[in-house]
Amino acid sequence: MFLQIFSKKRHFLALFAAIAFTAAAAELTAQQNRRAATFDVKGYVIDAKLLTDENKLDATVDVTFVPLEDLRSVAFELNGSLKIDSIVRVNAAAPATPAPTPTRGRQPRPTPTPRGPEVTFVQDQVGVSDLGPSVRIDLGEQVTKDTPVTLRFKYSGVLNTPSGGPLLNKRLAYIGEANGYLFYAARWFPFHDYAADRATADITVTLPGAFQVVGHSDTDVPAAPAGKYRFIQSRPGLVGNLAYGRYTNRDLQIGGYELKFYTRPGSTENVEAYAETIGKSLEYYTKQFGEPEMGRDLAIVQIDDESLDFYSGAGITFVSDRQFTEPRNVTEERLQREAAYQWWGHTVGLKSFDDAWISQGLAEYSAFAFREANATGAQLDGLRRELVEKSLTFEQTASLLRAPANLDDQSTAYKYIMYGKGAMVFRLLRETMGMQKFDQLLRTYLEEFRGKNASIDEFERLTSRVAGQNMRYFFARWVESTGVPEFTADYVILRNRAGKFIARGTVKQNYDNLRLPVEIQLKFEGENGFKTERLQIDDASADFNMEVDGKPLEVIVDPGFKLLWVSPELRVTSIARRGIELFKEGNYSEAQTQLENALKLDRSNSWIYYHLGLLFLEQRNYELAKENFRAALVGNLNPPWLEAWAEIKLGNAYDAQGDRTRAIAAYDRAEKTGIEYDNAPDAIARFKATPYDPRAGDVN
Repeated sequence: MFLQIFSKKRHFLALFAAIAFTAAAAELTAQQNRRAATFDVKGYVIDAKLLTDENKLDATVDVTFVPLEDLRSVAFELNGSLKIDSIVRVNAAAPATPAPTPTRGRQPRPTPTPRGPEVTFVQDQVGVSDLGPSVRIDLGEQVTKDTPVTLRFKYSGVLNTPSGGPLLNKRLAYIGEANGYLFYAARWFPFHDYAADRATADITVTLPGAFQVVGHSDTDVPAAPAGKYRFIQSRPGLVGNLAYGRYTNRDLQIGGYELKFYTRPGSTENVEAYAETIGKSLEYYTKQFGEPEMGRDLAIVQIDDESLDFYSGAGITFVSDRQFTEPRNVTEERLQREAAYQWWGHTVGLKSFDDAWISQGLAEYSAFAFREANATGAQLDGLRRELVEKSLTFEQTASLLRAPANLDDQSTAYKYIMYGKGAMVFRLLRETMGMQKFDQLLRTYLEEFRGKNASIDEFERLTSRVAGQNMRYFFARWVESTGVPEFTADYVILRNRAGKFIARGTVKQNYDNLRLPVEIQLKFEGENGFKTERLQIDDASADFNMEVDGKPLEVIVDPGFKLLWVSPELRVTSIARRGIELFKEGNYSEAQTQLENALKLDRSNSWIYYHLGLLFLEQRNYELAKENFRAALVGNLNPPWLEAWAEIKLGNAYDAQGDRTRAIAAYDRAEKTGIEYDNAPDAIARFKATPYDPRAGDVN
């Protein structure tokens, strides 16, 4: 949902434009850079004319702000494709001026909007400064702290490419002949303090033709004249998210929410499935955290593929064409995360983008917790393992605290750190505090910061208060630092006089001052041959003493993948995880490279062979698919469900080649395993009754 202010690459390009600035402009810029003036934007009144035939936006915007210190100049961000014609200062409290008496030969001039001292400005459309494309304004006088100021901006420009926006290859504002959209992140209106300065808005859109305009209002809006559309957000938020087009409308009520879909003709096939995913997610989040600020309505709008795949504003989510027409496994997970932004990002905002973990990480954790609540057995273990693997993929690159400042937020590393490790650290906080206190923490966080901005420091203080102890150690280790522990279990096996076995030993790890609850599982011979205990590590180690009836076979640390740690196996599978995620996204070549790199580290890894087989099956390379499924069956078969599913997929490959006899034989072998993971018996019965058809898209 949130995008970093501007790519560093833009700054290098911008340097070439520096010579175009006058001495006055340079001086004003220098004054601003010495110490950024602080102010709080309170509200916008926006009159936006969308000239679709010209791909052009023509806007008049009144921005009211309050200085948080005495100041003379301010700076606003503004999309570099928009050229400012004028900026005037509006004094709402100025007395009315009587109209002058006309004299012969002269006509009375219209009475202007009352103005204060003359305003001068310098616009940087290229993005020379750290702000990126922006405008710096001299107010003409020193304005004292807490004195409201209103500036009226008039500007226009063509919005049909990414040029001028925060991303080099994705457009976040587009005015087209048939459809278009304007995102907050596009900076299509002047704002400051990205993702943090929440404001009210009264937006009027003028648009020719028979279009629908979709936006969000949190209050009743008076009827607008024909060709005009009005949206009012009376509660401060990240405003200005709109779309227009000729849509097919569908309203569905699920989980107590009204979901309003605006899709393009011919793209309605997945609406009900998406509504089910979003509606159930919203229902779960409401029960867990409380009510979102948006209310009980959510608009889902289809946009083109030239923008982001997903983007969320208050009460509205934008989804690209490809996600409607060619949905993948990742689509459902992303919709769950986007729904969670209504709580973590819109109901509670950020003090700055540096605090992105308590929005992006918490949104991904919420989606993970929803999936976790609906999974059991091996499927639950797989879900948790996947999160650990994602967390490890780029873990050493940057900490959660420093990632927003150090990394491009569209980079692969940033996404794995913020969404993978970010969610995992919330999961780890839940393990540390206990479920009851953790749930209390998130509900309290929502209640106390509703409609406000929060920082990681404030979240830490609240965590300590709810936990009843100082949680500085947790945030220092997991939020502010990189690196994860390694666990080992050393033990001896004894037998007592009663004939029972005792495993006595120590779980060790390699970090100082690490405080974590750690589960260990002792596997032993016999029926129901495992026993699990929970230890508390308060520094470097913890002792255990487990008594069982059967002969102990091994001690497993963290059998349920509840902790963030690394082992030789996890080092391999975290590399493979990157390939699996690329495969989900449809990037087959890079996925194959990542999986093969992981395989070089462990040639017996059935899990990697299995996913290579899936990759080749998807590409209809059936010989390579069969080769990898066979390799999976003679590998380490970890996790155990691979014994059934590798046979099922091997049967699919034979079916795809028209070899029904060998396909049935593979399905029979899968059936004999008795494994039920992921509804394996149902899949076997279905494929034995009807051959797998790759053209039907049936991959399950």
